Amino acid sequence: MILIADTSALITLSVCNSLQLLDDIFIKVVVPEEVFIEATKSNKPEAKLLKKYLHDKVMKVDMTDFIYLNGYVDAGETEAMKLYKTLSADNFSLMTKEDER
Repeated sequence: MILIADTSALITLSVCNSLQLLDDIFIKVVVPEEVFIEATKSNKPEAKLLKKYLHDKVMKVDMTDFIYLNGYVDAGETEAMKLYKTLSADNFSLMTKEDER
């Protein structure tokens, strides 16, 4: 199963020292560039830890054909939704680590 992570969840898990849980549960963890930028700003809690954890999990998202939803959804959430759709990241068509065994 592929997880497209958003900033809030990543920060929460990093504060709890629990980012490894994502790798234990999901086959692949991916974040769009904007989520990486939001999560690793120097003024954010645990930014250094998140930068290290996410360094190989960032994907560029082509937003040229995406319709923006409203003013309440930030750039990271919007890119995460687009990436989710692009990768077809749902639990019905992707294997979990248990299925691999």
